[in-house]
Amino acid sequence: MSKTKLINPQTRSAGSIFSGGGLGDVGIEWGSGIPVLAACELLPSRAALIRRNFPQTHVFEGDIWNLKNDYISYFQNKLSGKPPWLLTLSPPCQGMSSNGAGRISAAIREGKRPREDERNRLILPGIEVLEALKPDWFILENVRRMENTIIRNEQNQPENILDCVGRRLHPLGYSVRSSILDFRDLGVPHHRERLITIGCRVPEIVSQFPFSKEIFSKTLSPLHPSSSHGGIGQPSWITLRDTIGTLPALDAQKKCMDDLDPYHCVPSWNDQQYFWMKHTPEGQTAFDNTNCAMCQTQKDDFTQITCMSCGQPLPVPQMKKSGISRLVKGFRSSYRRMWWDKPAGTLTMNSGVISSDLKGHPDQNRVLSLREIMKLSTLDHKRWERRYDFSAVPLGKWDNTGRFSPRLVREVIGESIPPLAMERIVNHLINLEALHR
Repeated sequence: MSKTKLINPQTRSAGSIFSGGGLGDVGIEWGSGIPVLAACELLPSRAALIRRNFPQTHVFEGDIWNLKNDYISYFQNKLSGKPPWLLTLSPPCQGMSSNGAGRISAAIREGKRPREDERNRLILPGIEVLEALKPDWFILENVRRMENTIIRNEQNQPENILDCVGRRLHPLGYSVRSSILDFRDLGVPHHRERLITIGCRVPEIVSQFPFSKEIFSKTLSPLHPSSSHGGIGQPSWITLRDTIGTLPALDAQKKCMDDLDPYHCVPSWNDQQYFWMKHTPEGQTAFDNTNCAMCQTQKDDFTQITCMSCGQPLPVPQMKKSGISRLVKGFRSSYRRMWWDKPAGTLTMNSGVISSDLKGHPDQNRVLSLREIMKLSTLDHKRWERRYDFSAVPLGKWDNTGRFSPRLVREVIGESIPPLAMERIVNHLINLEALHR
């Protein structure tokens, strides 16, 4: 369905809070054709990316606690008091945990400050913005364990985040539903599960799906898009081979950057990392390498790090401490290669670190390049009319060409919702309106 048939941008507008670099906004504005009027972002580098890629978006740079009133006033003035159609919120996920309400409640009753990550409470100013602007829809995106996260609410009492959202927004006419989406099922070529909470106050839809105290459901709610890939009778998941299989080969020691594409680049490996991964098959971890690289003698047990036959180090992750070599401590998902014919592993902020979770290329000796994670995240997708621009935004070291920061690319992609997933969620909401109005 074309953009012009799907929506009328004159009747719909959007805003984002905790916007990152605006990757979700790519799906909303470039994909669904809905202008993102304003964004709020704490980090200067992310705010700079939004300004570069969305020159018509008003960017509020700083702490949402301090900027919420300005953000609200901007929309009220811009829309002459009318509500925006959509607000999206992607608060930081690093502080999310599943602390028990009972333990936190006891700590508060005893006058003791419970152990708490203040980032979890950023949902509170976000709720205030929703209460003031009353958008037709909101989308709250976060890690799946947010369903169990307890915060101190506005009354300084412990409360589950989703319960807090429902308690405060239900009186304003919202129906709220929360489910876990695996974005592989929406055509995104990497495994990424997120808790997607959707709120609606369109009367015709709320009457069909009224408010329920049980906001979270293990099955997808009618407000969530159904699977388009991976199910019976559906196209298969899009694989690593489908997405990056034709890109030029790279090597973490011999060729770290493609001559024609500065984004097709990877960090170098030291000799040990290269040795371990060189002998690791597709889909496997270097911890499970069984044969000596020199004489092919098979090791006897899991903890063995040198060959019993020739005495050479085995190709397993090991380190020396006080002159003694030992096996590196780590999860068996680290130092692992991906599979060509499966979707990629979850793209994280550490996508360039081989010791992190499932980061190795299926058969080349390296991690995924920046161009590859851009493609796998759907940021570099044929659907978008222009390419997202990372250039000239400072964060850490520059690449060899002096154009962009590899760290910024990996961090922004690792912390953001894939644009294609956001587009398909938003298009589902548009189609729900067309069906019920």
